[in-house]
Amino acid sequence: MRNLGKVLAVTVGGEPEPIVYTCKRHRPDFVLFFVTTEPAGGSRRLLVEATEKGPSILERLELDPDSYKIITLPSPDDFMDCFLRIDEALREYDGVLQRVADYTGGTKTMSASLALAGVLRGWDLSVVGGKRRDTVKVLKGMEMTRLTRNSSLRLALSLELARALYARGDFPGAVQVLEDLTAEAQLESAEASRLSELLTLLRALSAWDRLNYEEALPIMRAVASCWEDGCKKLVEIWGEGELGYAAVEDLVGNALRLARQKRFEDAVLRLYRACELLSQLRLRREYGLDTEDLDLQSPKLAKLPEDLVQELQKRKEGEGRAWAGLFDSYRILAALGDPVGKVFARNWERRLRDLLRTRNRLFLTHGWSPVAEEDWERARELAEKFLTEAFAAMGRKFSPVEFPEADALFSR
Repeated sequence: MRNLGKVLAVTVGGEPEPIVYTCKRHRPDFVLFFVTTEPAGGSRRLLVEATEKGPSILERLELDPDSYKIITLPSPDDFMDCFLRIDEALREYDGVLQRVADYTGGTKTMSASLALAGVLRGWDLSVVGGKRRDTVKVLKGMEMTRLTRNSSLRLALSLELARALYARGDFPGAVQVLEDLTAEAQLESAEASRLSELLTLLRALSAWDRLNYEEALPIMRAVASCWEDGCKKLVEIWGEGELGYAAVEDLVGNALRLARQKRFEDAVLRLYRACELLSQLRLRREYGLDTEDLDLQSPKLAKLPEDLVQELQKRKEGEGRAWAGLFDSYRILAALGDPVGKVFARNWERRLRDLLRTRNRLFLTHGWSPVAEEDWERARELAEKFLTEAFAAMGRKFSPVEFPEADALFSR
């Protein structure tokens, strides 16, 4: 194929004037004519023969034989057949810098097929419009080509796809769509600026959803004005490079997002981890105790129940560290007289074991059965009630973290 600067693709219908007009206005180096052959020669006859409507289109355009190609669409009312044939023809010109698809002529199916194939392959769209005497024809002498840049179409389609992916919780997918858009489409400065902010915010939310707070926070700070409340919440979670109590609320919010995707097993794991994390944070932040390896000589642990002391000592001797799990940690808090420990000891030790049993039945932990939605709902209700009471004992309101709604985020 010779070096081409501009290619025009047109669907040819029963009127030659719009085809001649658009070819003269666009002045392409090469033209693809999509035609029909039925009935009575179809639109191909107008293209190559003189008719009662005047000289042929090719004669009026004075095109050289090597400057055009005629492609027949044998089923002009079959959308998939038209689309696949047109798409195959356009593919050959993917590397051409300027590509315009004019869908003025032909059947509605031919026009729709060319428009869709053109948009998907990055072609600009063109149509001949103007003042009409009816819904069929534009008045002669009133014609005007209307060009729609593919970048504008690509922007609209990509934003809608990214919005749909975001709405269903596929944050990396939404990021990828917009990254592809920014890499391939030529956007106006205002559009590019808006898109850059949105893409940056989506990257922050994607990292946040992966619980990678260290990565998410500096990105979120760069676009803090886009979601000020979210930025403040992320600072609460990871403001000084150390987890705060808001991380517990974030784990529950993360679980709720997963449950909306029907990923109940992953969601239950996060509920359990949220309850465990609260005890770990409480011991570390308020008492300087590390549940990964407790200092059994610390005077703070002097009032532990004997059975718990023996179990911790056994772990220290056998594993080299005295670690404490969820129930151990809350028993330690209770022994310290901590308000959260008191909530656990008063109402919740037996009830939280139901959450432990649900967690242990998970295929990802020790079990064999998938988690049903009703199992998730029971676990969610139990965990949220416990955490609500525990946070109240700390003088805080428990509020699972929620990300912005898709419609609000993408309508900015």
